[in-house]
Amino acid sequence: MGTVEKDMHIGFVGGGNMAYAIASGMVKSGMVKPMDIIASSKSEQRKPVWEELEAKFTTDNLAVVANSHIVFLCVKPHLMTDVMKQISPAVGAQVFVSVAAGITIEHMQKCLPFGTNVIRTMPNTPCLVQSGVVVYSLSQHCKQEDGEKVQRLLETCGLVMQVQENQIDSMSSLMGCSPAWYYMVLEAMSDGGVKCGVPRAQSYALAAKAMEGAAKMVLQTGKHPGQLKDEVTSPAGSTICGVNALEQGGMRGVFINAVQAATDRNRELGAAAKAKLDAAESN
Repeated sequence: MGTVEKDMHIGFVGGGNMAYAIASGMVKSGMVKPMDIIASSKSEQRKPVWEELEAKFTTDNLAVVANSHIVFLCVKPHLMTDVMKQISPAVGAQVFVSVAAGITIEHMQKCLPFGTNVIRTMPNTPCLVQSGVVVYSLSQHCKQEDGEKVQRLLETCGLVMQVQENQIDSMSSLMGCSPAWYYMVLEAMSDGGVKCGVPRAQSYALAAKAMEGAAKMVLQTGKHPGQLKDEVTSPAGSTICGVNALEQGGMRGVFINAVQAATDRNRELGAAAKAKLDAAESN
């Protein structure tokens, strides 16, 4: 896979786990050279991690913006307003990609200079192993070719979809939060294996590989998950006994409620950021 563009420099304002996952996917793919990546963090605690990737590191957010063509804003939602205002003096023709839950395109456009190229995204942490999911939406000022360029970058990390912005809060719950829930499922499944005599390491490996295979079956066969479940479930067999136990525990309702709770929280984060900006503008 070739580079996106000769001498294309990628910046990350905020050098936490999500920023590192995205950057790592780009580097592992060969599309971006480590030396063309620069990341910032408020302290030097994350410096060794980025240096291990052979990327540049700084504590100066303005330096990231000034030395990048595409800037990923990877800070917590409650910090986004202040960070965007701080970097505004260095904003020019760069493309700014938000990775903050709940922060809308409208909010970003209010904080950054008029006409700034803005893209709202939500990735998940499996981008680190190039098996992530990323959804994104373009602002009205962002050129389609800029969106395509960012999509090519993000495709080094996994599956990428352009979507309507009003879907991102709920999609963020479905693919951004869900890895944590799947880890909990894997942990519980492993505990079940251990209870039944399977060694811990093997229990984790078997459950994880089975989950990976089930996901591939859905993606590659195009069959409905319910049909695939039925194909595994023999009459009076062990699988249907397990399905019955899961249904008695309210498994479906629990996951539906988890998606709803996370979606509500994403919307709350966006509303809180908007309220903070509105209050600042009124003073």
